[in-house]
Amino acid sequence: MGVAPSSDEAVRLIQRMIAERGLLPGDRLGTEAELAGELGVSRPAVREAVRLLGRANLLRAARGPGGGVFVAQTPDRGLARTVSDAIAEMLANKLTSIGELVEVSVLLEVPLAGLAAERADSATVAQLRRAIAEAERLADDEQGQREANALFHRTIAEASGNQVACALVAWSHLVLQPALKELIAPAIIESVARDQHREIVDAIEQRKPALAELAMREHLRYLTDLLEIVNRPAM
Repeated sequence: MGVAPSSDEAVRLIQRMIAERGLLPGDRLGTEAELAGELGVSRPAVREAVRLLGRANLLRAARGPGGGVFVAQTPDRGLARTVSDAIAEMLANKLTSIGELVEVSVLLEVPLAGLAAERADSATVAQLRRAIAEAERLADDEQGQREANALFHRTIAEASGNQVACALVAWSHLVLQPALKELIAPAIIESVARDQHREIVDAIEQRKPALAELAMREHLRYLTDLLEIVNRPAM
C-alpha cells in the first residue's frame, strides 16, 4: 500500500492546477472535499495545504453557500504581500529599522534601475514621466505624492522584467516609503526628489544602465541623508 501524499504534495498539486487552468484571483477551485477527490489526496492534506497557501496569500477559504477555496493572489503578488507583511511586523516589533530597510532598498533598487535602462520601452518611459508630472500636480497633496512616488518606483521594478524582483521590492512601496516619508517630511524638498526622478528616467530613456544606477543611488542617498538629519540629536 502506498503512502498517502503529504500536505506538501497537496500544495504542489494545487499550485499546478492553478497554473494549468490559468486561474486568476477570485476563481473558485472547489471545496476541500472536491479538491481531495480530484487530486487524489486526503482531506486533512488538502486542509493543511489550503492553510499554508492561505498564509502565503495565494488562497482564501470561505464557508457557507457558495463557499469553498478560491485563488486570492497570483504567485508574484502573493509573494509581495507575504514579504511586505513580514517586514511590517519586524518593523512594528523593532526587529529592524527604517535605516536598515533603506540599505536593503539600495541593494535592490539600484540594479533594477540598470535593468530598466536595458529593457524599458517607450510606454514605460512615458508612464514614469506621467508619475513625475502627477507628483508635481499634487504638490500639496501628501497622499497623492506618496502614490505617485510608489508608482514611479514600482514601474521601474516592473520594467526590469523580473517578476521575482518586483515581488521582493514591493515591500519598499507598501511599508518603507510611507514610514520614511513621514519621518523625513520636515526636511525633504519634493522638487529636488522630482528632479532626481527625472535624471533616473533620462538615463533609462537613453538606455544607459550605469547612469541609471548612479542616478537611483544618488536619489536613495538623498533620502538617507535626510533621515540622518532628522534623527540627529539637537545640540
